[in-house]
Amino acid sequence: MGIKHGLTMELSITTDMFNYTYKPRMEEKLRLFKDHGFDYVHWCDDWDNERLYSREDMNLYRWMLDDRGLTCLDVHGAATQAARIDADNQAGHSAYVKLLKNRIEFCSKVGGDAVVVHPPRYHEPHLENRLRRAEAAIAEAAPLCGVLGVTLAFENCYRGDHNVLRWLMERFPEEITSFCLDTGHANLHKNLDELEAFKERLTVTHINDNRGDDDSHMPPGWGTVDWETVNRLMDSVRKPLNLEVTHSYTHFRGSMDEFLAETRKAALNHLKAS
Repeated sequence: MGIKHGLTMELSITTDMFNYTYKPRMEEKLRLFKDHGFDYVHWCDDWDNERLYSREDMNLYRWMLDDRGLTCLDVHGAATQAARIDADNQAGHSAYVKLLKNRIEFCSKVGGDAVVVHPPRYHEPHLENRLRRAEAAIAEAAPLCGVLGVTLAFENCYRGDHNVLRWLMERFPEEITSFCLDTGHANLHKNLDELEAFKERLTVTHINDNRGDDDSHMPPGWGTVDWETVNRLMDSVRKPLNLEVTHSYTHFRGSMDEFLAETRKAALNHLKAS
């Protein structure tokens, strides 16, 4: 779990924390994170578009992180409605695989060890066919994962998707597929107990809270997440825990500095160090 030195737990923060409200430049975001005691980040920019990072982009972002003394632990993969893991046409499949390989390469470049991937939706039609298409996409990316030492961390996103995660992990070794726990999604879909089955493959954490009715990505303790169970599930994680908290004017009207301070305080109050 989060490493604890003295009284300070080492935590990671998501880079898209203010992307949907204040929209600061990357330089400003990274400065703010460092100023508030965060030494680690989860790269979550461009998770919902088809932007491909060039070598120049990768080198620039690596330099920016290094310049601020920040370590990138892991990267959120990218997908769109067209370019998705279970795309039912060759164009969508090829676009998705190209995006996935791009983020695997980027993750390795910035020093991370996992790319977060959204699984196929369990309750959409033609599940078996979509699982096979997802399997094919993973198989195409697997050799690059092996060469670069980056796993694909499948996130619990949707109702019933612990069934999908089980199917995928049975087909690939832990060097290729791992688990990303999103505490807010588990609270929404009431499947935290089922997700404990993937505890031994947990490599990435998306820690956030909600009230069980909306994916609001609030700081820990602001909603109804069962933190006792979450802490037990995460007790084998051996890297800083990532706060997948995003600012919204709906639940916080203060400044970026104030929101970061409140988020850090909430995390220290609700998360346990192993």
